[in-house]
Amino acid sequence: MKILITGITGFIGSELARKLVKDSKYRVAGLVRISSNKNDLDPIADIAHKVTLLRANLTDYYALQNVVKKFAPDYILHIGAQTAVRDSFEMPHEFNEANYLGTINLIHAALNLPRLKKFIFASTMETYGFQKEKRPFKENILLHPGSPYAVSKAACEYYLEMVSKVFGLPYIILRPCNTYGRKHNAGFIVEYLITKMLAGEDVYIGTPKAVRDLMYVDDHVNAYLTLLRSKEVNRTFNFGNGSGITMMELAKKIKSMLGFKGKIIAERFPPDYPTRPIAEDYLSLDSSKAKKVLGWQARYSLDEGLNKAITYWRNKQ
Repeated sequence: MKILITGITGFIGSELARKLVKDSKYRVAGLVRISSNKNDLDPIADIAHKVTLLRANLTDYYALQNVVKKFAPDYILHIGAQTAVRDSFEMPHEFNEANYLGTINLIHAALNLPRLKKFIFASTMETYGFQKEKRPFKENILLHPGSPYAVSKAACEYYLEMVSKVFGLPYIILRPCNTYGRKHNAGFIVEYLITKMLAGEDVYIGTPKAVRDLMYVDDHVNAYLTLLRSKEVNRTFNFGNGSGITMMELAKKIKSMLGFKGKIIAERFPPDYPTRPIAEDYLSLDSSKAKKVLGWQARYSLDEGLNKAITYWRNKQ
């Protein structure tokens, strides 16, 4: 079985590839963008020799079409994207070019594959955006994305649905909640709090009352593995815990787990943080559909996942 992963050097893509290459029935290829950065492959340095690396940018349709046609995957796991929501307000054009137009390019390259079984697309909880009812969201509610990043992902979802109806492309859309457990990037909330507190530095919580659903990386990766085994197509699934926590509660929890003695500074972002004009006050997911149809559910509680993340970053010091 031939699997193409876009974003293979990213957070989820690298962890997923690491799982897949352990199974001899999978032949894994990873799309790697053309770049002058010699460290781009560091996140997959331990498995790069087991993966077919395809070099092309999502925004270059003809180069992308050539490498996809040459590898001819049975499954495409489209995980590659610009993902830092905060940056999308300052770089809306770049985010939509990479995420929306890049996905269109990949979809049309996929339409030339006669044996493609499934196009699995990584969307996001962020597409739900601003909702009046503050309870875990189900897949059938209307989307109200609240950032250029979320709009780019929602647009991809609509494009996939259209292409499926018009051309018969088999797809699956994942809407995962916020995921933590990164090993190469400390710029997201959980990793930021852990690394700064371990270093004894004060931390900033710009939106202390905002509620977020959080999932440990292994549960996120397992969602992809579950979808690869499933025969389901042309459907959308939430993947999350359904147990939201405010950002201040999260900071206090990690502070307690680490015995941190510094300050938690509320209502202010870190000094070097990009401008974010607004943030949703509530984002949490109802994953009962994934449990009922796919048999998937999160295995790690928040405390269990945070303990694993803390152990990793503590050992990395």
